[in-house]
Parts: sequence; C-alpha cells; structure tokens
Amino acid sequence: MIATSETAERDFYEGKWAQPDLSAGSLRNFLVKKERFFVRQLQGRQGRVLDLGCGGGWRLFTTVGPVLGVDLSRSSLRAALALYAGGAQADLAALPFADGAFDFVVSSDVLGHVPLERKDAVLAEIRRVLRPGGRTLHYVEAEGQDPLMAWARRDPALYERHVVAPEGHVGMEPASHTFARFRRAGFRPLAEVAAYRGLIYVGRVAQLFDNEYAARSRCLRALVGLCKALSALAPLALAANLVVSAALEVGDRLLPLDWAGGVMVCYER
Repeated sequence: MIATSETAERDFYEGKWAQPDLSAGSLRNFLVKKERFFVRQLQGRQGRVLDLGCGGGWRLFTTVGPVLGVDLSRSSLRAALALYAGGAQADLAALPFADGAFDFVVSSDVLGHVPLERKDAVLAEIRRVLRPGGRTLHYVEAEGQDPLMAWARRDPALYERHVVAPEGHVGMEPASHTFARFRRAGFRPLAEVAAYRGLIYVGRVAQLFDNEYAARSRCLRALVGLCKALSALAPLALAANLVVSAALEVGDRLLPLDWAGGVMVCYER
C-alpha cells in the first residue's frame, strides 16, 4: 500500500466490503472451501487475533479470542467494532501494534490487493506483531496460470480493466510464488493449499468476461450467456455452483499448482 497514493487508496476501499459476516461454523462455512479452511485451522484454539483488511469483521474469529481489526475504510472499521474489541485505520506495512502482540494474524481476500513491491514489507510486519510460535492464516487471491486466465492476460489493457482494477487486485501472483514469499519471510509452513484450480463460479464468469472479452471468442460468449442465464435464477445458480464446487474438489487434486485462483495458507513464526 503505497504512501504517495494513500488518499486515493482509502477512497477506493471506503465503504467496500463493510458488511459484517455473522457466521461462525455455519453450513456455509463448511461448504465454501476457503471458509472451511479457517474453521478447521482455528478449531479449539484460543488467543489474541489481528484481522488484516477486516472489512465489517467475521464473527468466526471472535470464537478464538479478542480481535482487533485493521482496514483502510472507516465505515468498515465502524461495522467491525460491533464484533471486535478494537480497530485501527492503518497501512499493513506499518502496523500500530507492539512486537509479539498477537497469537494469530489472519486475512481473507486481502493480500492480493497489496502491490508486489510492498508484499515483503507487509509479511515482515505480520511476523513482527506475531508472538514466537504464533500462527498466521490467510486466503490469498492468486494469478491463475490456467488456459482461460492466460488467454485473458494476452491483452494487458483488458486484463487491467476487467480483472485487476474493479476489485483492486494489484498484487496477485501465482500460487507457488506466494508460498515461496512466506517461506522467505521466515515463516514455517503448516498448511499450503492451492485452490480453485482452472474453474470459476458462474457469477464470476459473467463478472469478468461479459465485456470485450466475450466479443473476441464465440465459445466464451456462449459460456457467458449460459452463466448469466443460470445466475438469473437462484436455484439454478446454486445447483450450477455446487457442480463447480464438486469439480474443483477433483481439479484441486489433479490440475497444476499454478492454475489456482487462490491459496489457503497457515504458517508458524
């Protein structure tokens, strides 16, 4: 998160993802793979938690212990305070907390928003505020190397406009790069899972490709049309996404590591 663009960055995130997540071991938490990871890794554990890029907060983290949230959005922090013990508006590379202050440092869908040149500084801060023996858990967006996303990157301008810019994913990198980055920062791996390999959910297909991309490929245009039709009816969308989820369970075991669209990691300091 670059200091010279701090105001613009805060403006971009203000009000985004401010809705609190009140789930804590719900059925959805077990159906959604990245949520299931946090449930299982935190089950039975206790300690002080720091939630990076906390948005409106996630009740699940409060089952572990008192939680402090960090975010650039003031409205997100206000929402999170309904769940959390406190919060701070701060740069992830300059956390306003003492060395070793937390037993757990967590984030979900956050580190993919950190520019590549700033990631090592953020990981250094995570390590600094984590106590020796403490754990850090993250779901990190990845830059999939699968055929569809590789094709999309052939036009850098379109990729920036429709994949990177809308959600601020300026720091995505292949799954293997994320694993290596944490290890270089001095963390001991406990779990490194490359997920969502080669497939995306139906709503996401339309979100990413119902634009100039669809105009360039008859097959993609047909896929976008099908996904839009399925998304228009909630029962069909649910059924389609359950099929995708089942396919991902197989694909995540068989397809190449760097085809992953995200990674779930747990490391120990």
